[in-house]
Amino acid sequence: MNDQPPAQHTQVVPTVDPLWDAEGRDEMNLAEYPIALLADRAPEGVKTIAYHDRDETLTITGSDLLGLPTALDVDVIIGLLYLTKQESRFGDMTVHFTRYQLLQLLGWPDRGYYYERLTESLNRWVGVTLIYKKAWWDNETKTKGNHSFHILESAVVIEQEQRRGARAQQASLPLSSVRWSSEFFKSFQANNLKKLDLRAYFSLKSAISKQLYRFLDKRFYKKAEWTFDMRALACEHVGLSRNYETWRLKQKLQPAIDELTEAGFLKPSPADRRFKRAGRGQWTVTFARGSAAPSLGEAAPQAADEAPSGLEAELVGHGVSAGVARELVRSFPEGRIAAQIEQTLWLKKEGRRKIADLAAFLTKAIRDDYARPAGFVSAAEKAEQQRAANERKKLEAAELRRKRERERQAADEKRRVADYWEKLGGPERDALDAEALATGKPEVVRSYQENKRILGPMAEPLFRIGIREPFIRLKLGLPPEAAAE
Repeated sequence: MNDQPPAQHTQVVPTVDPLWDAEGRDEMNLAEYPIALLADRAPEGVKTIAYHDRDETLTITGSDLLGLPTALDVDVIIGLLYLTKQESRFGDMTVHFTRYQLLQLLGWPDRGYYYERLTESLNRWVGVTLIYKKAWWDNETKTKGNHSFHILESAVVIEQEQRRGARAQQASLPLSSVRWSSEFFKSFQANNLKKLDLRAYFSLKSAISKQLYRFLDKRFYKKAEWTFDMRALACEHVGLSRNYETWRLKQKLQPAIDELTEAGFLKPSPADRRFKRAGRGQWTVTFARGSAAPSLGEAAPQAADEAPSGLEAELVGHGVSAGVARELVRSFPEGRIAAQIEQTLWLKKEGRRKIADLAAFLTKAIRDDYARPAGFVSAAEKAEQQRAANERKKLEAAELRRKRERERQAADEKRRVADYWEKLGGPERDALDAEALATGKPEVVRSYQENKRILGPMAEPLFRIGIREPFIRLKLGLPPEAAAE
């Protein structure tokens, strides 16, 4: 299944020299959130995944037939972006290629399985829908908003049989092609693209490394060091499972960090500086641009026009000028800025401080890192308190269920003991009582006999509870009666 054209047939084929012009392109929105699963295949029955950070959400849905895209499918999109740049400089929605050519670009073996895998990937992307909510940056209007689309509108895959037929007819050998969707293509035309070092990208072994590389490669053009909430970065921007505990997220991220550090993309950093505790259950992770990373301004030709980050937009929404918001986000950790925003809004709402100029107060609070106000409880802490309260309720409910089950079981055992006694005739009861008295615990028997001399018939309950019923339980194979709670 090699659809490389034979030497004796001439045709126009987009040229890719192995190892080509290594300067590829990445669409800026696709670098911000994962567009595929990190795993080789989706869990059974899962056709939708979502990633979100603050009020931004990306939802990805797959077709019934081919399902969700995986890491290899992302490589295919990166390859197609490169071919589009080479063939038309992003001027034509349709890009032509041979599968052999694309396999060479991706570094996949020239074998039948990989031709089939490539065909499957192209078809899969035609059926995948991306739904951005408050997360799609429109570089033409300079706004973030809602957007839903397929990345590929169509894919035409030329099989070997078709090429043989064309060869037999002495016709031009047909090429495979894909057509970008018109909605997605608008982002190309608006130059919402960044440079991507394909040699560096395709040399990475891990899907986690590749996604982290693309995300940070986009961010490093703004500043050389970034601090992120670790869980938000790992789960929402890299694509790790939200079910992982904090230690497990670190464990999953570390090999990718090591790989990018070894490649020179990240600066080395000791663990206690890389990962820092920011609060109960909260950790940050810090990355600094390494010597092999693009210099500031190189990564994205349209850097000056790129979307303000979520925090920048939030600061602007509270009256801070765009320039000051950008400077604050570049200068201070995200956690500090987010905390000061939340604390400032709480102070104003509760009337704890008279804030005449919200933007000025907020700017100074971030610069001076105002102390936490007395009585303030952050949204994260409230969520943790609610989670702990819910967990306590679950434990209490579980304990109540266990207690009721114990009570039901105890009542059932008492009924069985009473039924056994009721079914016995007079002589059988006398014989059972004699046997129970003879085999009972000596101290219990002595206590009963002493009380019988004093109380007479009134000591019968002592005999029933302490000697007869334990003996019947033993005969029925029941455990000793538990002490009352």
